[in-house]
Parts: sequence; structure tokens; C-alpha cells
Amino acid sequence: MARWVAIVGLLTFVFCCPAVNAADHHQSATSSIVSKRVYESAKASVGKEMWKGYGLDSGTLGCAAALCNVLKKSGVDNVSSPLVTAVRRQLLSSKLGCSERIVRDGEGQEINDDVLLKECQPGDILLAFNEPPSKLNGGASAHCGIMGQSTHVFTNDWNNGIWTDVDIHQMFDYYPYVRLLRLGSRESTRSH
Repeated sequence: MARWVAIVGLLTFVFCCPAVNAADHHQSATSSIVSKRVYESAKASVGKEMWKGYGLDSGTLGCAAALCNVLKKSGVDNVSSPLVTAVRRQLLSSKLGCSERIVRDGEGQEINDDVLLKECQPGDILLAFNEPPSKLNGGASAHCGIMGQSTHVFTNDWNNGIWTDVDIHQMFDYYPYVRLLRLGSRESTRSH
């Protein structure tokens, strides 16, 4: 009898675990596919004025508009706002699925590279705010971009409105609230 229980237990394990792993793999693969498209689109946009088409007079406050245009180039078409907080809401309600990771939650003088690199992958959307993201954070009170390799971020340069590749510390340390959004997934993680 014990032998049959062991066999049934083994068969249950063998037949149940691949289904769970397949589901996890599908979610991870979807996230990887979307992230890769977003990363490639961000990289291909460097040197261009990506902020146009949102009624802005210049690109100095055009980070969200630029982000939307880069995402649209990658096939993510449910974002359309020159306001970072509105883009965040649109992404979090995306049909693709979107998870949010907290890199900074009001503390610290600069972004912790160890926390960032533990949480991010190229193609993640980086959002930074002066106040918690539930507040309006209009104008220069927020900034956004797309993660590149290591601590590099593709973002709209507020000096000239050109989509550029910069080290995260150059433009994002100023903001005490920093979030990473990953399209193609639904889980949510909190890190400090």
C-alpha cells in the first residue's frame, strides 16, 4: 500500500509541476518579449525628438510624451499622455499586464544601484516622482524613461528634448519616489 501511495504521489508531482512551471514560463516569456521590444525601440530612438504630438511647445517637459511615442513604436499603444502619473495609471491597467516594483519610497539621497539592479531588466519603464505617485506630480515634479543595460536609462533630455541614453544618477537621483513597471506580467513586488 505504501508503495502505491508513493507512486501516486510521484505521478501527481510529475504531472502537476510542469503545468505550474509552464504557466510561470509563459508569463516570464511574455514579459521578456515585451521588454525586449520596448528596449529595442528605446535604443533605436536615441538622438530623436520623441516628445512631439502631444501639444507641447518644446521637449523640455516632454518625458512622458516621448515615453508614450517610444512605447507605441514597440507596439504598446494604450498609453497617451504628457503626464507621468497618467502614463503610470494607463500602464498599470494595460491588457498586456503590468507589475510595479518599488526602488525608492521617499528615502535616501540617491538611487541604490544594488536595489535597482536586483529589480530591473532592460525594457522596464522607470518612473520617478517628487511626491508619492498617487499625487499629481505635474511638470518637472516627475520624470520617466526606459531601462537600458545596467544603470543606463533611455529618457527625454529636459535640456534639449532629445531622446538619450544616460546613467540613471544623472537625471533620476533627484526624485525620492522611484518605480519600475514591467509590461507582460502581473505580480507586484515591494523593495526598499
